[in-house]
Amino acid sequence: MKKTLHFHIGSHKTATTTLQNAVAANEDLLARAGLLYPKSGRYFTGHHPLALQLRDPELRHQPLDSLGDWPALLREIQASPADHILLSSENFEWLQDLSRLQGLSQHYRVRVLFYMRSPPDYLESFYNQLVKDLKTRESRSIESYICEHGLFFLDNDRLLRRWSEAFGAQALQVRLYDRSGSSQTLLSQFLSALGCHSQPQLVLPQQAALQKVSLPPDALEYLRLRNLYRAPSKGQHRITMTLAQIAQAGTGAGALQRTRAGLLSLAAQQNLIRRFAAGNRRVARAYLGADRAPFDPDQAQPHAHFDQRLPVGDDVMISRVEALLNRFAKTAPAAADQASSDQASS
Repeated sequence: MKKTLHFHIGSHKTATTTLQNAVAANEDLLARAGLLYPKSGRYFTGHHPLALQLRDPELRHQPLDSLGDWPALLREIQASPADHILLSSENFEWLQDLSRLQGLSQHYRVRVLFYMRSPPDYLESFYNQLVKDLKTRESRSIESYICEHGLFFLDNDRLLRRWSEAFGAQALQVRLYDRSGSSQTLLSQFLSALGCHSQPQLVLPQQAALQKVSLPPDALEYLRLRNLYRAPSKGQHRITMTLAQIAQAGTGAGALQRTRAGLLSLAAQQNLIRRFAAGNRRVARAYLGADRAPFDPDQAQPHAHFDQRLPVGDDVMISRVEALLNRFAKTAPAAADQASSDQASS
């Protein structure tokens, strides 16, 4: 009987890193339960190199059995007694050409797991990451970003169609992401979706990775302005990680609400949901057993005091953020060590 090869393809900003960290932390327990989380092709806790090697244009003619980490991965799968294999990377969702993966169906029962998130929630979280990330250092406001970007990553219908054409609609499983649930519940539901109904007692990582912590508006606006005015990259990571620690600890984060940075107006949220409603309705019909899109513009909720917030940060906001950074640096000397640790893993 064929082994089952599960591709967890995202989407981005649906707790993929949380799930990857949890599965990697419990890989021995899960292996004994029949689920292999391969070490080959992993960067820290996700199989990002596997996806990136498939996306590399210089390697587009390289067959899978000689491509990067794929040969080692296939050998590890072959040697394992596990009947289920999990490959997890949100970078899989952006693969345009799946032809090299299609051959896997000859040897494995391929299954694809995808989590959907409300378009405005996804965009706000994704934008937050773009501003923080040293590779992107986004400097546009979220409104400008929407106007100037195609937002292809919100088109679930087009994304899933590629995987359906490669492996058949029956191979796809779509779940709605609920950020209000606990990490334990999310992990349990995730493993159930993979067919692990008898789950061992797993240990969850204590805290989210700092680079994944969403920043409050003023902290995000402070970084955006640094990006806009081309502040030196040196020290940027340390500042970002310190702001993330402040947000994670809740220390003074409540005061960083002067601006609307990274937040969408109610009208913008509703328009975004409507923009992708037709495609999401098709996804719902195909994979969720529903005849309507899962996200209702009338259910969108405005951000508190949105109209009273500043559209752009001012000197007062900048001073407050810098004062908070200085105060936190004096009271939390471990911040530098944690920031350095996260820089090594980002």
